[in-house]
Amino acid sequence: MEIGDNDMPPDLARQLFEQGAFLIIAGVPVKTEFGIDLSSYSVGEKFRGVKMIPPGPHFVYTAAQGPYGDTSSRIGFIHYFKSQEIVIREWDNEKEELRLRTKGNRDEEVAGIRNNLRELDSFLAPYDFSSSAKWNNLTNHLTEMTINRCQPECGLIRPSVEFESCSNDDRPKGNTMTGQRINKLTSDEEELLPKLKMVPETAPRFTKLPELYPKDLTPHEISLAHMDSILAVDQLFSRFQNPNNLLDEIQFSFALFLAGYSTDSLAHWRRILGILSNSEAGVEKNTNFYQNYLSVLQYQLPELPEELMEPTSRNTVYKDIGILLKNCAQCELGKEADYLMANLRQEMGWTFDDLLDEDPEDLPVVVEM
Repeated sequence: MEIGDNDMPPDLARQLFEQGAFLIIAGVPVKTEFGIDLSSYSVGEKFRGVKMIPPGPHFVYTAAQGPYGDTSSRIGFIHYFKSQEIVIREWDNEKEELRLRTKGNRDEEVAGIRNNLRELDSFLAPYDFSSSAKWNNLTNHLTEMTINRCQPECGLIRPSVEFESCSNDDRPKGNTMTGQRINKLTSDEEELLPKLKMVPETAPRFTKLPELYPKDLTPHEISLAHMDSILAVDQLFSRFQNPNNLLDEIQFSFALFLAGYSTDSLAHWRRILGILSNSEAGVEKNTNFYQNYLSVLQYQLPELPEELMEPTSRNTVYKDIGILLKNCAQCELGKEADYLMANLRQEMGWTFDDLLDEDPEDLPVVVEM
């Protein structure tokens, strides 16, 4: 990582230095990949952290370099930085990840660093403001409360949750199998399955989402749920103190996926989309929320992985977005839906022709007698 102030004017650099937060890192090996938000670098000899970090939520990660030039998975943390805050982390040589300081008095160390920031200046890389506007648009609703509520208990974000060995009795199992499926399994095959269980403290603590089609519904209620998922939408909103907390969690999960490659977070984000998209009654009931949700999606959708970019019915994200736009257009959000459609057409090549036309599958069937 080259240490410099990105050729910014001295007055601006001084202002950002005085108002921004600081991340101090000790012991990270040279050539380790280091990233903050949407920017990543290779650590150099002089690197000791980052300065001028704007107040707000930021994702920090490292990825260790292997002996043959290979790079390991990203492991990081998300923190709501405050103005002039000093955050300290150190390198864990055994686990090859950042951790909290394990020695010394934290308050004394912070005070010592604050008194010597000018001397440390040449060892601190400036925050990369070239991508800050995009990051701000992706996290503008995200609060410190949601970060503290949803981040894993261990404080670290990994691409997927960790598993540990366990006894066969403790190993999670799926639904009990009956009939011919049981006959296909032998006791030897059962023994070959790894005896693993999830390490709870490594998983993001997302809000438990309602099922689109709960098992206890009557046949009539199931039919209604397939036409409009208002029941699931109402249950979803009931699990948050206010709608803004849901927007927080939507942005939190997407940020963890985008910067931390967290597959669990992307899955959570997709499940929320599936619930919110399929209810016209939900849009009518929560118009202000959906107006903000369309704005949030405007910045998230162009950042999707390539496999979710395909504009076909096989892509459930594309399909859900089409349904969402249709429901919004039929309520009071036609202008906002049109704006998002135009943006998706330009940014992603997504088109939704004949959006308001009836789906042939939804039309009444004429039976000749």
